[in-house]
Amino acid sequence: MNSAPKKALRIGLGIRGIIGAVVLGFICLFQPIFGKSESLLWAMILFALAAFVYVVFSLLRDRNFISLTTLQFIIALVLLGATLQTGIIIFVALGLFSHALWDLWHLATQKLYIPWWYAGACVYVDLAAVALIIIKA
Repeated sequence: MNSAPKKALRIGLGIRGIIGAVVLGFICLFQPIFGKSESLLWAMILFALAAFVYVVFSLLRDRNFISLTTLQFIIALVLLGATLQTGIIIFVALGLFSHALWDLWHLATQKLYIPWWYAGACVYVDLAAVALIIIKA
């Protein structure tokens, strides 16, 4: 592994990513967690926002990634629609797990349009949300 992706992973999954995860996690997950209908709605909102943030970062920092970020946002909306249509929250859990992999890919390939600490924080928050959804499902 060359030093650039190693550095991105160290920053994203290190102390900066953990601090970001605590802040994001407090904002996103400090709800009556995933047991009531409002909480499930919050999980769906979190999922859509998590995907949309990358579109915004791409627009602000590097428009070369706009097609890729828009595609992942559309996929998120399809999974969200499947959840709303079927009432099965596992589609959102699948999307959040995929989003964690998306964030890891950003760190491993050193994409600069997204702050590394943010991608690392998202990995932690997404995986925590997936675990909570699975526990409550």
